[in-house]
Amino acid sequence: MKSLGSLLFHAAKMRIPQQVFWQLLLLGLTIQPSEEVEALCSGTTCYTLNFGRFSWMEAQQKCRDNGGNLMTLKSQEEALLVQQLLAKMPKGEAGTVVEVRLWIGLHRKKGKCYQQHQPLRGFRWVTGGEETQYSKWGQEPRETCMSNMCVTLQGTPFSPQELPWVDSFCSNATAGLSGFLCKFSFQGMCRPLTLAGPGVVSYRTPFGAVTAFLVTVPFGSTAEVACGPQGEEIPNTFLVCKPQPNSNISEWSSPGPFCASPTYGCSYSNGGCEHECLDQGKGLFQCACHSGYQLGGDHLSCVPVDYCSSNPCQGQCLPYPGGFKCLCPSGYILADDEQSCIDVNECNAPQNPCEQICVNTKGSFTCHCNLGYMPAESDGQACQDIDECARNTPCDQFCVNTHGSFHCSCQLGYQLEGINSSSCLDIDECQEELCEHRCINQLGSYQCSCRVGWILAPNGISCLLDPTCSTSSPPTQGGEWGIPANIHPASELPVLLPDPSLQAELGRVIVSQDSTLQPAVVSSALEMEHRIRDERIDKNSHGSKQLLHYILGGVGVLFLMSFALGWVICRKMKAKEAKKNSKNVTGNYSWVPDQGETRAGSKEGL
Repeated sequence: MKSLGSLLFHAAKMRIPQQVFWQLLLLGLTIQPSEEVEALCSGTTCYTLNFGRFSWMEAQQKCRDNGGNLMTLKSQEEALLVQQLLAKMPKGEAGTVVEVRLWIGLHRKKGKCYQQHQPLRGFRWVTGGEETQYSKWGQEPRETCMSNMCVTLQGTPFSPQELPWVDSFCSNATAGLSGFLCKFSFQGMCRPLTLAGPGVVSYRTPFGAVTAFLVTVPFGSTAEVACGPQGEEIPNTFLVCKPQPNSNISEWSSPGPFCASPTYGCSYSNGGCEHECLDQGKGLFQCACHSGYQLGGDHLSCVPVDYCSSNPCQGQCLPYPGGFKCLCPSGYILADDEQSCIDVNECNAPQNPCEQICVNTKGSFTCHCNLGYMPAESDGQACQDIDECARNTPCDQFCVNTHGSFHCSCQLGYQLEGINSSSCLDIDECQEELCEHRCINQLGSYQCSCRVGWILAPNGISCLLDPTCSTSSPPTQGGEWGIPANIHPASELPVLLPDPSLQAELGRVIVSQDSTLQPAVVSSALEMEHRIRDERIDKNSHGSKQLLHYILGGVGVLFLMSFALGWVICRKMKAKEAKKNSKNVTGNYSWVPDQGETRAGSKEGL
């Protein structure tokens, strides 16, 4: 495979005029050239224009075999490089229109459908790149999802307009003047060779292109230099572009100058020097550089002086022709010596970057929050309140969240143990004497009760006389004024009744009854005693007299019951004794032993 550059190189050797060469080449291109290649390098990337009738997959494989891929056009800048490549093609005769169809690295696999809302319409770059915004569709692509679809650049090569994109079936070889575009990326580049005298240079790139015209030469390329007006001088010089140790720069394997001659000195192409050529007489010369530059490894080119090689800056060193500039990282400013870096205290800025607490650090700052707050999720500089009550409730009963804190409260009937306490204690309401008679404290509340003979009023506090006490006997145990449960013997009871009149009246009732003193007698006496006591209580309702009547009345009833019981027992014992004595006396006079007893007595006497 030969490129246009190689053809020019051999045509120069054969002394073929360029006009004739272009006519022959145009004739061959019109018939259909066989894999001709043109190359263009920019920065660290090279592009090639290849001719030949291939399917999209075959073209992609040829690019991949040389270490690249079909060309991607992700920006207008890359699209302009295509125009520069096409400009290298020879122009046809007047009136001849040449149309080209060139595969690029844009395709859509079978099963992937048309996407009208996307710039690439559902297509993807062969390198797997992301969706890009640049597109140049000449017409909307087919909406079919049943076939593999690929894209070509289609149009006239010398048009000032960018070639539009046209979709096509990937398996078809493009008609007309067809070919494809490849893209290659490299780690370093060499500057093109400049000759100090007449000669010819031919470059062979790693991707197989042979050309005499390159703005930059990719790393790994070789160069062949033939000196003389027609390159007839022998031997030729072979060079290799290779990286320099401990540097990102690539240099040729042998320094220049090349094809230098005493006849020309500095007069031919400035002696090959990039900046200045110093003529030293007798055809000898030397290259020099402007201020801020120094000679490169080839002794022809000039590169900026690396003022940053001595690390003069505390931060970043930015070289430029004739000097350097120091830059400080974020959070620092340049000191007065313009080389050192000083930390910036962001917390002293007029507008504090933190909402609450700002802590300056080396080159930066950190934000903290007050107690009871935490950093906001959306912004590390803002703070938000911590809801302590929503976490593990710190209070016994009620928790109320506040800004930056919380406080506890208690239910009705309870109070906090202390001012800042979280525990609740029961309030003893009975200490405030809320009830009229008695108060019973409960957890969180209290209950009132009344003495015997009284009932609790509807308000739950006051006591009212029990209306049922006039028809029923008083309780015998329990209550503050009830009769004790243990009844003492009659000998221990008081001798006197509570009231002489009550005693006399009760005595008349007892004496009027049968001498046997049946239980009904005692019951009648007790009922009379209750009636008399109730009448006297009604006449005198004062508290102190009523209390005295209750005490004396209870003692009198006990005494009366004991006395009556003892009197009944005594009468029964005396009656029994009298009956026994009467029987014994009668027996002494009327009893006669029967015969059995007589016989027994006579026997005993015998």
